Amino acid sequence: MTGLPDDVHRFLYQYIDSVEQLEVLLLTRRSPGRSWSAGDMARELYSHPTAIVQRFESLLGRGLLRESAPGCFQYAPRSAELDRAVGRVAEMYRERRVAVISLIASKPIENVRAFSDAFRIRKKREGE
Repeated sequence: MTGLPDDVHRFLYQYIDSVEQLEVLLLTRRSPGRSWSAGDMARELYSHPTAIVQRFESLLGRGLLRESAPGCFQYAPRSAELDRAVGRVAEMYRERRVAVISLIASKPIENVRAFSDAFRIRKKREGE
């Protein structure tokens, strides 16, 4: 299918909804002692803080991050098994980036819609 190992395929399919979400997870993993605010992460990834908050909340709910202080998050998988899985995904993302991105993009349409919404430019409404 994608040429990715089964464990990586399962993890990406179960836990990751977008490339940006994966980037957030992997960046927190590279600095496990650091607490990230949405603003800090947004600057690092050239994203918008609102989108980053959504990524943080999703990863928190999936047991991959913890809220270290109000609005700040750290890498903290709920199990050693999850930590190993994230390590394998990080390795595959370094070695087979296109295959990883392709798998994420091929997920069900609601995820593709969420991805495209991140790039939608909306007109300001009157009074804003």
